Amino acid sequence: MKQLPFIIQKIVFGKDNWAAITEVGESSGVEGQVPGYFVMSSAPPNIEEAEEDSPETQQKAAAGIQEMADHLYQMMAASPDGHAELIIAVHGYNTDRQGVEAWYKTIFTFVNRRDDTIQPPSNRLFIGYRWPSENIALSNPKKIWQALTALPPLPRDLLITGGIGALALLVFELLALRMTVWGFLISLFLVLLFTLGVLMLALVVLRLVVYFRDSYRADNFGVLDLVELLRQIDQSLVQRTAADMFPQARTDQERAEAATKAQQHWQNQTNPKVKLSFIGHSMGAFVVTNVIRILSDVFDPRSVSRHPSSDIGDIYRLERLILASPDIPILTIISSRANFLASSLRRFSESYLFSSEGDIALRIASTAANYIAFPSRTQVRGYRLGNVALRNRYDTGNPYGLVNLADLDKSFPKDIPIGEAIAQSQDNVLEELFLTAERSRRNRVITLAHLFKVQADGDSSRASVADFFTYFDCTDYVDIKYDLQDNSCSTQPTGLLTRAKGQPVLKPWDYFLLTLDYGLGKRDVHGGYFEGQFSQQLLYRLAFLGFSGYLDTLDSNSQVALSKLHLHCREKGIQGHLSPFRYRIDIQGGSPEGTKSEMLNALEIGP
Repeated sequence: MKQLPFIIQKIVFGKDNWAAITEVGESSGVEGQVPGYFVMSSAPPNIEEAEEDSPETQQKAAAGIQEMADHLYQMMAASPDGHAELIIAVHGYNTDRQGVEAWYKTIFTFVNRRDDTIQPPSNRLFIGYRWPSENIALSNPKKIWQALTALPPLPRDLLITGGIGALALLVFELLALRMTVWGFLISLFLVLLFTLGVLMLALVVLRLVVYFRDSYRADNFGVLDLVELLRQIDQSLVQRTAADMFPQARTDQERAEAATKAQQHWQNQTNPKVKLSFIGHSMGAFVVTNVIRILSDVFDPRSVSRHPSSDIGDIYRLERLILASPDIPILTIISSRANFLASSLRRFSESYLFSSEGDIALRIASTAANYIAFPSRTQVRGYRLGNVALRNRYDTGNPYGLVNLADLDKSFPKDIPIGEAIAQSQDNVLEELFLTAERSRRNRVITLAHLFKVQADGDSSRASVADFFTYFDCTDYVDIKYDLQDNSCSTQPTGLLTRAKGQPVLKPWDYFLLTLDYGLGKRDVHGGYFEGQFSQQLLYRLAFLGFSGYLDTLDSNSQVALSKLHLHCREKGIQGHLSPFRYRIDIQGGSPEGTKSEMLNALEIGP
């Protein structure tokens, strides 16, 4: 049997009515109406610790794959439309196993016990996926020693020599030998050695920050192991279908023929598929988007003709993509030859971005780290997608809510192709999205339209990949903290990602204060979306129900429901920019396939 590169466990409810993780095959605990699984890549933090999993672990992983395939198959048989949904959450950088498990347990509890709107119908399966991230180790003596001993010979020798040079320089200073010519030259030489030693020490610090180590593990273990998980579920579901369609198959040849026919059944475009959705936080967004790049079939005829299908593999159809503080380049949402994610992102039926101007974890740590590797000539293009914000409209009296709602009602009549409507719209999304980056500019603000005007051929009004996304700028988001584990709330609303001062642009002093808040644990500037009462509801309902399903939880009339969402966002200090793509389909009743075809024709970029 092939070695499976992951460990699979189940998420159930324990005796305390809170989610717990148990082994596959055990009867302890109560399953949720939305079944949950915890899948962990078996890759270790350090390659020296790699070892083969025990036969028992491998058997449980294989049993877990079979269980998930059986769940999906039974869900499709019981669902009125024949569809089943698989929702996968992926965590970010600098996250230990305990923190990952806590988040996935929260999602499992929310969809099964805290939100009645998500449970029926029971055709959804949840997977919390952990790739081998590790915590920052600046205060861990053991890891500091490991980092020092792992230095290659030349940097190690320079570090030691620099330390000796620093001590010798101190002695020279005390003896005042630097006042002579020889003393000055020796001091100068020792300063050079000290400088080289400091540079080598910086390498040690970069290792202890673990960003590059996590990035390597995310790319080479996290991505590939998640691809293998989805491939195994695909194969298992095809085999399950073959066994059900051809129970009389006995010989190897008969079973092989049955599997081929079952595969053809799944590949039939008219048959229902498993809808595949993702929630990616921080570096988890990098994992998700690269998984989709690998799974996308570039030889699909519709892809070559610039109409990429949402179908991937035999059984899947890409449905929803939710990115929260994504640690991926801002270039991701620009239609450009340099955008390596364009063809995969536009395969999703729904895409959402949750961001904050005050996310200093991305603004400082990630941007500084990627300065070394990201191939951009200027500083601002190295910023991350999680840092973009929407233009504050204080001239309207209240800048919050769905800021383009009035323009959608005015500029998007049903009889105009969506590409033309976007071109004539007054609220082009690239003109609305901005970064606070260049101090030489007025208000230190630069819009994405200006930043990428060369890539857009000087025309930022035409449709782009950015128009597939619905944006929620949570910079000024104010809400009560909601702890699902004990079902308790904070006494007073507070700014969850920033101090929520309602300023048009955050200033350097604001970023300094946010750095202190983040360091002291006063607020989570990078993951506060998962703490607020409203933001949790918004995130998880979008992930499990989709935009149309979410609106149905607000009102049976889509226009009224959209107005309620607008008012909810306004009340909480969130600025939203609704995708014209979603407005045309969910509010105006446009055809999903026809609207997507119009959008792809308007993009004018290759597959």
